[in-house]
Amino acid sequence: MKKCILVSLLALLLFGTGLQPANAQSEFENAIKQFTGETAKGYLQPFIDAFGNNLNAGLYRTAHVSRLGLHFYVGIIGAFTIIPDDDKTFLATPPPPFPQQPVETATIFGDEGATVNGPGGLVYHFQNGQIQGDVVPFAVPQLEIGSFLGTMVKLRYISVNYGDLPQIRLSGFGIQHSISQYFPLFPIDLSVGYFRQTFEVGDLISASATSIGVQASKSFVLLTLYGTAAYETASMDVSYTYEGGSTPEEVRLELKSDGHIRVAVGARLRLGFLILNADYTVGSQNSASIGLGVGL
Repeated sequence: MKKCILVSLLALLLFGTGLQPANAQSEFENAIKQFTGETAKGYLQPFIDAFGNNLNAGLYRTAHVSRLGLHFYVGIIGAFTIIPDDDKTFLATPPPPFPQQPVETATIFGDEGATVNGPGGLVYHFQNGQIQGDVVPFAVPQLEIGSFLGTMVKLRYISVNYGDLPQIRLSGFGIQHSISQYFPLFPIDLSVGYFRQTFEVGDLISASATSIGVQASKSFVLLTLYGTAAYETASMDVSYTYEGGSTPEEVRLELKSDGHIRVAVGARLRLGFLILNADYTVGSQNSASIGLGVGL
């Protein structure tokens, strides 16, 4: 039974989210290379915000961590970040000899890029958005091992293609430590957690995301209600050769997602070895996550 569940989880990861074999070069990468440095920042900023939000989703499903004993969990975490309309457009200035006045055009999550008319009948077309829709989904496997002195270790790793994006390589490490063990009669479970993840998108982008927070939960036989509050940050380095001008130009960018607080509430259902959970997050971008796994 446990073997069948693990096979099903693997199938969900590989096929249920539209993952595809890697391509030598994606439209995503080609689109970025058409931007100068400053314009690329506006085009990509919503991307780092959304992916940082997805990466930090689904890290926890309970605040209970045994002081000693075996804890084991392996599962798939699916995250879904809602993209607001404000993140689908930005103001950009076209390159010379076109008028140096900002125009509203599409971000990576937008529709068609703006068109600008220049001298002598020249026309400049900004890049279109590359990721369509109001929701950005993501899936990643998660492994948890513990417990020692009320502490468990959490690990994430994946190297796949997702939809039309180039290859994504992700690794993450974190710990969760019980606070409840110091207050035996406290009516709810409390813990603190730290998690750091790094990921690369193709050959252009390398990024990281960090989450530091507290967790609280209350169990009722099969059901556990939980909540989390965390301070999160994300950063991204972009390096490529600009190909939109008369001569190639090396571009290096550093983008950061402003630190923000994530507050999430959710529920976990445990049916023997099978563990199901779902939560909803309110933050700089609202999101939801679901988890399906097996554990001891």
